[in-house]
Amino acid sequence: MIRIEKTKKRVFTRRGVVWLGQTCNQRCYFCYFISRIEDHSHPLHAFMSLDKAKEIMNRLRYFYGNRSVDIQGGEPTIFKEILPLVSHCREIGLSPTLITNGLVLARPGVAQEYHDAGIRDFLVSLHGYGEVHDEVVGVPGAFEKISKALENIREAEIPIRINSTMSKPVIPVLTKVAEKAIEVGALAVNYIAFNPFVDQHTGRRRNDTVARYSEIVPQLTESIDMLEEAGVEVNVRYLPLCLAEERHRKNFYNYQQLPFDLHEWDYQSWMWSMMTPQMMKEGGLNPLFRLGTGARTLYRADHLYLRDNAEAHPFKTGIKYAAQRTVARIQQAVNKEKVYREEAKDRAVIDCNYTRGPACAACHLRYICDGFHGDYAEFFGMDEARPVTDVPVTEDPRVFIREQEKHVLAEDCDWAL
Repeated sequence: MIRIEKTKKRVFTRRGVVWLGQTCNQRCYFCYFISRIEDHSHPLHAFMSLDKAKEIMNRLRYFYGNRSVDIQGGEPTIFKEILPLVSHCREIGLSPTLITNGLVLARPGVAQEYHDAGIRDFLVSLHGYGEVHDEVVGVPGAFEKISKALENIREAEIPIRINSTMSKPVIPVLTKVAEKAIEVGALAVNYIAFNPFVDQHTGRRRNDTVARYSEIVPQLTESIDMLEEAGVEVNVRYLPLCLAEERHRKNFYNYQQLPFDLHEWDYQSWMWSMMTPQMMKEGGLNPLFRLGTGARTLYRADHLYLRDNAEAHPFKTGIKYAAQRTVARIQQAVNKEKVYREEAKDRAVIDCNYTRGPACAACHLRYICDGFHGDYAEFFGMDEARPVTDVPVTEDPRVFIREQEKHVLAEDCDWAL
């Protein structure tokens, strides 16, 4: 029997993430990897081998100590050896989740096969409702199929969580997404900002696809209230904290809050698994490192050079990486939260170009909020910022989220209960 528990304990997540390859049967324009999905010659397009995927899972479990993993593609259900991979994860104590668009799961019997293989749950990408969903994912009839998939997953008694990206066409139907989540018995719904990450840096975001925050907030607020009244966990990711109603501040996650979300990814293993060699079909894997001094230098360097250099100079490289791991381990033993907060700030400012407006300087949450996406500020300005002054100035990223109940599977989160 699957045992669902609720917890307010806020500890660092032990969930990892793996990208099998950027091959997909949808064309969501807001996808972070859309260029790689469309370009069949891209080195990250093709799926990796089962053996390589298994080795990545082994390192997440035995080196990084992850207890669960989100498996992505592209679309992981079209990876031919996905069921053996799910079974392998289960065998090594790494509870597997698939992030999926549901198209394959609409077929009779498929969900049951995943149940038998040992799937933990499905994180289903419901990016709208009805024709809106079809429009934004680029597949006519996709909503009908995802609805059937959700029905099949529920009949197979597999837990469901839902991701919904808040691009502009989706905003008017956010409450319909909430209704669908309640209907299918979802444990959690993640409303995710349409972000300028990875391939979206190439100018794909436009005024007609990016919604103003003032458009999002009324629909989002109503949706959160609906879901919480029905007992569904709600997480809002990558929006400024000042946009939340006071009762919903516990639901908002910026980069500094993410490491404490048991449904999100561990920054340490995430940094390693997102390096190019760990995402491509060809070649071996990068040496392992830990979050701390030297980690971002290694990450920002040419990933293929690091891998090839390690293969060419194993002794020299081994000493270098052993030293980094030792120093980082000591840093985390002294103050792990500081190490993770610094990484969170770097991701917001360096990787994602977040920015702040004049109003942010007066906000009492300025030390735990990322601010505005840089290109959003270029599109619309930052007049929508409203300084939060009804609470003391804080540097504790858990100040609000520790009041939220997380719905977790006891089998892989017993350490967080």
